Amino acid sequence: MATLREKTALLRGLLASEIAHVGPFYVTVDVTRRCNLRCPGCRYHSSVVNMPSPGDKGILDTSLDMLEDMCDELRTMGTQSMILIGEGEPFLHPRLFDLIHAAKRIGLHVTLLTNGTMLDEARVKALIDSHLDTLKVSCWASSSDEYQRNYPGADPDNFQKIIAGLQRLAHTKAKYRTRLPRIVLHQPINANNFQSVEAMADLAYTTGCNMLSFSPFKTRRGKLASLSLSPDQEELLRLTLCRMKRKLASLSITHNIDQTLLRYKIGEAVWEKLPCYIGWLHARVKVDGTVLSCNPCDLPMGNLREKSFRAIWNDHPYKDFRKKTRTRRGLIAMGGHCDCGFCCHVEDNARIYRIFRWVPPGFGGGSIRKAS
Repeated sequence: MATLREKTALLRGLLASEIAHVGPFYVTVDVTRRCNLRCPGCRYHSSVVNMPSPGDKGILDTSLDMLEDMCDELRTMGTQSMILIGEGEPFLHPRLFDLIHAAKRIGLHVTLLTNGTMLDEARVKALIDSHLDTLKVSCWASSSDEYQRNYPGADPDNFQKIIAGLQRLAHTKAKYRTRLPRIVLHQPINANNFQSVEAMADLAYTTGCNMLSFSPFKTRRGKLASLSLSPDQEELLRLTLCRMKRKLASLSITHNIDQTLLRYKIGEAVWEKLPCYIGWLHARVKVDGTVLSCNPCDLPMGNLREKSFRAIWNDHPYKDFRKKTRTRRGLIAMGGHCDCGFCCHVEDNARIYRIFRWVPPGFGGGSIRKAS
C-alpha cells in the first residue's frame, strides 16, 4: 500500500503540474518476445490482429543488467510492485528467475503472468524458491473442448498441461508449507466462453488456486469484434458473475468480480467516461528498454539505453502525456496511439476521479465531459 507521504506526493503533482513527485507505484516489464502459442487475441503473435509494437524487434529478451539498474532507481521512487509479463511466454526467458530475484531484492511485490503450459516440476520448484508473490495463469477455457475453440491450431494437450501444472504447484506449496506464490487463474471473457464462467470456479478450486479473475475481451480496435459480447450477453454475464460471488466465498477463493463489473459498466469507450491518470501511476518497459505509459499506447516515453528511468519519468513525453490524458479532448486526440477499449486500469482511474471530479478543471479535475 502507498504511504501517506507517497499519496500526498501524487496529489501534489496532480493538482499543480504534469510533474510526478513520486512513483510509478507499479511497473510492468516485458520479459521476452518469444512465445510457444499463437493466441487469436494476442496483439503480438495472432495472425488475425498483428498490431505493431514500438522498439527494436531484433532484441528478444530483457537484459538482466538493464532490469537491475532500473530496480536500483525504483527502490527510491516509491514503487511497490512489478509485473513480469511479455510479448510472449516469460518462461522462455533463459534467466527468468534472475529477473525475479532482481525485483525481490529491492522488496517489490512481484507478479508473473504466464499461459501455464510450462509448469513442469523444475520450474515449479524454482518458483517457490524465488519467493515469487503471485503467479497469474491466463486460460480462456474451462475444458479441453473449449480450449480448442479458443486456441485454434494449438496443441490439444495444452489444456491438460495447464491443469497438471497448476495442481503440481499447489501440491508442492503444500509440501513445503508455503503460501507463495499465490495462484491466480485468469479468464478473458469472450463470446466463446462467457456461458461457462461458472465452471472456472470449479476449475480454480480443483487446481488449488487462491484467486479467480476475469477481464472483458479486448477486440483490438474491432479486429476481433466477432468475439465480443452483445448487450444481452453482457447482461446475462453480469447476473452470472453476481451469483458466483457467494460460491467463490464458500470455496475460500477470492475474485475480482466487482472490478470486472465496473469495466463492463464503464464500457469499451472508456475515454468518454473517465480521465486517464495512468501516466502518474505506471510504466511499461519493453524488452529493448523502450518505456511506455501503458501497453495499449504505442507512444514511447524514452528508452533505458539512452536515459535513466528517473529522467524518463519526468521528461517531456511523460509530462505531455499526463496533460493530454486528463481531458476528454486530449484522450480523443490520443485515439490513434492508444487502444483504450475496456481499459485494464479503470479501477485506478475511477478511484482517483472520485476525488478529482470535484476539483475545478483548471486544476486537473472537473467533469471529463466538460474538460477542454
